[in-house]
Amino acid sequence: MLLGMAACSRAAEPVVIPPSALPYGYSYEEWSAKWWQWSLGLSTKNMEDVGKPDICSGPASIVRFLGGVYGYGTNIVTRKITIAEGTPLFLTVLSVNDDNTACPGPFGTSTAAQITAADVGYWDSIATETTCTIDGVTVDGMENPTNSIYDVVSPAFSYTTAEKDNDLILIEGEDCIPGGMTIYPAVADGVYLMLSPLKPGHHTIKYVGVGGPLSAPTIDDEATYEIEVVSP
Repeated sequence: MLLGMAACSRAAEPVVIPPSALPYGYSYEEWSAKWWQWSLGLSTKNMEDVGKPDICSGPASIVRFLGGVYGYGTNIVTRKITIAEGTPLFLTVLSVNDDNTACPGPFGTSTAAQITAADVGYWDSIATETTCTIDGVTVDGMENPTNSIYDVVSPAFSYTTAEKDNDLILIEGEDCIPGGMTIYPAVADGVYLMLSPLKPGHHTIKYVGVGGPLSAPTIDDEATYEIEVVSP
């Protein structure tokens, strides 16, 4: 299992689009699966801070994904990115995923339902705290990550590892997973946000995610995104 984090906001501009809105044609659950498909397909030699345009098709093609903060222990990062005006951002504040991969092996044989149950159980046991601000404004509704309106469970999804230096080596230490391998089923549980387009100019997004006891957390991540939004 692994954890990924990213960014958020509740300010009037930008607006966090609620899960009930089916933003850009997909549910939050479906967007979470797409985020993990993208993230788990990255190479450790090219860990993108923001996904390239046109990850999806149709109306959803304008959405870009913010990269996560991965792994266990304490992680403090600052990232600087530039995006075009009119770009929605989808991100995970804190989340976990699970599948049948295992090193040195053998792989598991759990069904999608069994993996879902295991992943949800793990999330409920480890997710402790999520906080986020954008331009100094705090996001509401994230104080209890296991009971947040933004906490969703993905449908079962497949992902394909990068041909070289696939993400699972860096994040999970699973160096037996070959490149270009398609893995199914995988499931994710966590807190996600769809952010409507930011106004042109500079924006600062900060977030913290904690897993495990606050006195001795398994995960203690702090990240800052410095974002420049430019007009065409």
